[in-house]
Amino acid sequence: MAKWNIWKKITETISKSKTWLDGQSNAVKVLCAGAMSVIIFVLTYFVAIKNSNSSSNSNGNSVGYWNFIILIVSAPVAFVIWHFRDENNRQQIENQRKDINLKEFQKLSEWVSGAHLPEIKTVNKTTQKSSLKDGVEVVEKTTERSEEYSKRPDTADFDTFSKREGAVALQISAIYNLLPFFRGDYGESFRRPAFNLLKSAWQAMQQDSLKKLDEAHLSDEERKKIFDELAQKAKSPMGVALTQVLLSLNWENKKPNLRDFPEMLPNICFAGMNFHLSGVSEIARDLSELDLSGADFRGARLEKTKFQKSKLGQVKLDNACLEEVSLQDSDLVSANLKETNLFKANLQGANLRKALLKDTKLVNADLRGAQFYLGDLKARKRLLDVRITANGFIENIYPDWRKENDPQWDALTESAQTQAMQQFCDETGILIFDNNGKRQIMPPL
Repeated sequence: MAKWNIWKKITETISKSKTWLDGQSNAVKVLCAGAMSVIIFVLTYFVAIKNSNSSSNSNGNSVGYWNFIILIVSAPVAFVIWHFRDENNRQQIENQRKDINLKEFQKLSEWVSGAHLPEIKTVNKTTQKSSLKDGVEVVEKTTERSEEYSKRPDTADFDTFSKREGAVALQISAIYNLLPFFRGDYGESFRRPAFNLLKSAWQAMQQDSLKKLDEAHLSDEERKKIFDELAQKAKSPMGVALTQVLLSLNWENKKPNLRDFPEMLPNICFAGMNFHLSGVSEIARDLSELDLSGADFRGARLEKTKFQKSKLGQVKLDNACLEEVSLQDSDLVSANLKETNLFKANLQGANLRKALLKDTKLVNADLRGAQFYLGDLKARKRLLDVRITANGFIENIYPDWRKENDPQWDALTESAQTQAMQQFCDETGILIFDNNGKRQIMPPL
């Protein structure tokens, strides 16, 4: 056991020494090798002297001893030389690999950006024919319009695709090939450019539809049509590829790659993205404790997504599907939740002050402990089984909900307070729980 402990300490010392030495400069490494040679020389010298004094044939053995000493002494220096040569070779190989990766990334960037796509040119051909009719010259003009690459090549044996269709297929393939760069397989230096490229490609795909949404005086039918456009683009082969890569997980499958770019997530565009797309892991729907202020999730499918303790101030969530989403303790100040489906959403402790809640579906939503302004509840549709706390009603709702001549809450008798809460529940369908959020007090069970 004692021998084992000694050997363990020796190995630990060697390991620590190696770790320390790896962090030093080449000059320090050479000096350490020289010092090791001196130590070895001194030790072997005294051993050789001792052996030569005790040996009867010292003259015959002295040459062998000194050759052995020279061999041992030169070993550290030879090792350092070998190490430098090996390190230099590794560096050359690494530089070559980086050059290859850089060229590959540049080519993929070109394909993803669509720079290789052939332009569709509209060609107008006008033919003019003149003739005499009843002694009068009549001129007939015919205009033909054709688009370059609009038709597939004529083949007798099999169906094929046009040059442009092939270029689009190459673009989609390039998006999938960006995944190793985005994940960091080829080094951290490629991750941020890959993320920016993917994000820009997604936003460019949805840009036309988003511009339409920003137009004023849109009817409900027109807005619905635009959101349908966003959904259709997200379902396209291009949209599917971008979604699967952007929402991909790291090598350990423990977290989305998006989490490694916290400073770039604010103002990101996820409009129309389907977080429940086939191939997207449930882990990718955990966006808790992230700063997503100002992010664009309009029309996105975010069912059961986790936003616990996330910053969602001024986020655009209008017409998004947030069924059973977890928004516990999240910051939703000034968030746009217009026409958002929050069925069974957990909003406990969420800050909803100044949030736009027009036509928001809050059926079975949990608002216990949430901060909000709901003074327009009387003008809203019935909010079935929405849960709030008594303090939430007293502090956030009653001051705006009461009639002009109604007294303040503290001036009401206990029975009048009960009657007010009962009337509120009857009008809105909201359930009121105790301040602990565990027991329903209104309407009585």
